[in-house]
Amino acid sequence: MSASRLPTAAPEDNGHAAALDGDHPAAPAGPPPDPFDPASLHLGADYSEGLGVKKVISTIPTRKPNKSEWFQVRPGDGWRLQTAVLEIENGVDRATYLVAKHLWPDLSGEISPALVLTCLNRAGDLFLWRIKLPGPDGRSNTWTESALRIAQAAESSWCRMVSDTSNGHYTHFEPAAELPEPKWPDLAFPEILKIAFRDRFIESVDHAILRQLRGVA
Repeated sequence: MSASRLPTAAPEDNGHAAALDGDHPAAPAGPPPDPFDPASLHLGADYSEGLGVKKVISTIPTRKPNKSEWFQVRPGDGWRLQTAVLEIENGVDRATYLVAKHLWPDLSGEISPALVLTCLNRAGDLFLWRIKLPGPDGRSNTWTESALRIAQAAESSWCRMVSDTSNGHYTHFEPAAELPEPKWPDLAFPEILKIAFRDRFIESVDHAILRQLRGVA
């Protein structure tokens, strides 16, 4: 005949167990979260994702990187264009025009070869960087050569570019600490070109800029 098993008594809960076990139902609740804790109110660089909104890009400037901004160049042939551009200066302002290919022969003395690169700065602003290329004679200069070197470096690292006027070239800096990878907008390169040159695309000899160059009112 087997011995009967005696029931095991549950340990007495005299209130002290709650002090030792934070999961115990009787454990005292912690202090409520502070609604004014800066960490809970912090707005990060990707705030638009948290707010459920999408940034609409309606303007894309064509310019060189500012000396105070960190930027990257999007790598790959699908994000750049080697073409011919027309530059019009108006005092300190300079406008870059994209020119249709069928007009190049008639504007050989006005247009210049250029490399147009897709860039993004740390603020998430998209822009196109136009780098002048050597002309038909193949002659380059230290400004162009240094710009192309920096553009290559910026394909894999954040860079900041400044002009070294004393030595006649650009120089660049790279961040001492690791920075987050760029978040490129969901725009195809043709769409980027369309936005950037929407009002600065010359495809007819009757374009206002060409008429101005010919002295035609």
